[in-house]
Amino acid sequence: MGATGHLGSRLVPELVAAGHQVAVLVRDSAQATLFPTNVLVHVGDATNPHAVREAVAGNEVVYFLVHSLDRPDFADVDREAAVVLAAEASAASVRQVVYVGGPRPDSPGLSAHLASRAEVGDVVASGRVPALVLQASMIIGAGSASFELLRSSARLTPWVPVPSWMHNTSRPVAVADVLHYLVAAADVPEPVDGVFDVLGPERLSYLELVQRCARVLRLPVRMPLPAPVWSHKLAAQVAGLVTPVSAAVAEPLFESLDHDLVTDGPPVTDVLPEPSGGLTSVDNAIRAAIEPEPEDTNGEVFTEERTVLTEASPEDVWRTVNTLGGKDGWHTIPLVWTVRGAIDHLFGGIGLYRGRAPEVGEGDVVDFWTVVHRDDDARHLVLRADMKMPGHTLLDMRVDREGDRTRYRQKVTFTADGLLGQLYWVAQKPLHDIVFATMARGIVRKACASP
Repeated sequence: MGATGHLGSRLVPELVAAGHQVAVLVRDSAQATLFPTNVLVHVGDATNPHAVREAVAGNEVVYFLVHSLDRPDFADVDREAAVVLAAEASAASVRQVVYVGGPRPDSPGLSAHLASRAEVGDVVASGRVPALVLQASMIIGAGSASFELLRSSARLTPWVPVPSWMHNTSRPVAVADVLHYLVAAADVPEPVDGVFDVLGPERLSYLELVQRCARVLRLPVRMPLPAPVWSHKLAAQVAGLVTPVSAAVAEPLFESLDHDLVTDGPPVTDVLPEPSGGLTSVDNAIRAAIEPEPEDTNGEVFTEERTVLTEASPEDVWRTVNTLGGKDGWHTIPLVWTVRGAIDHLFGGIGLYRGRAPEVGEGDVVDFWTVVHRDDDARHLVLRADMKMPGHTLLDMRVDREGDRTRYRQKVTFTADGLLGQLYWVAQKPLHDIVFATMARGIVRKACASP
């Protein structure tokens, strides 16, 4: 149930692809065309016992993903649907119920939204069928109301109002990771009964999330403006005017930000396997939820390559390459990238100090670069420059052996955007050569000094 929502519409094809027979309950018969022909579609309301009885009959696992936030009486509707589901699942001898709700902060005065999510979880868990209750804060994915509010907050203006609740934190999780757990729940050998937290890889405030979204969109840092009178209702009314999310839906979501949405319950990985390759980073989750921007790569290509031989081990050189940026810097002329970043920011670019995660993979951000490719076995790293310029720049770094020494190879490729791009390359080439030559030598020097 809830098969046409943000999670349900993605879960159905994933279950089909995994080889499961799937049945769904929808309110409108016209919605049957949304599903593959091998999905059994039942039509009816989730609060109607007869409709739910028909939908759950013969099914071993039932997913309850109903969420009526677009209705003023959403708490009553969702509670009634949960009561019906618990009763009918028991009567149909369903083996497992799976529900996705929100976190339960350990603080008084829960918002109506969080209180409703917790109540529905309790109703589902009180039934006779084992219930796997998953608690997630923001699920990052296109179409999620929470994510659409986040994306709009980052895109619309260079300033962002910052009431006190913008500093409360959560553990946002990629929709792909949530779907992984939901599909895995269909294959557990024994039914699971309990409440488990679905946690993303980082704890971030809502303001930090806005800044993360801006940097993935290649926008400058959003300027925070103290806003002590920026109430939930006012924020929701503005959101209703300038975002795809209605004010009625936005207000209870903003109210939920009055709490830190991080709890200390048992993690879902206690009962379900973690996604292969680990959790999706916040940056990559945001990037996957945003339509990619096409890049013109048909211009004239300029390349510049240099090689440095060193007595340092390949492992030490590769380790140095993989710690570039952030607090460790770029091992080149002091302040040169700081000045370049300030100029970029002045002209509306992303600037320099976007930071970096301790361990980065493809799609992650390293200051003003994005990781395009990383291969630890081949010791090969490719970064794409995100600063404003009339063209596209790639920085290709490789580490390998040459006899009994280590060879560090560094290649810059610039694809010019027309005549302006060609002039840009010529104009900056003298300084470019000094900066990148210094950087290559600095990387090797740092590797030699490694303990």
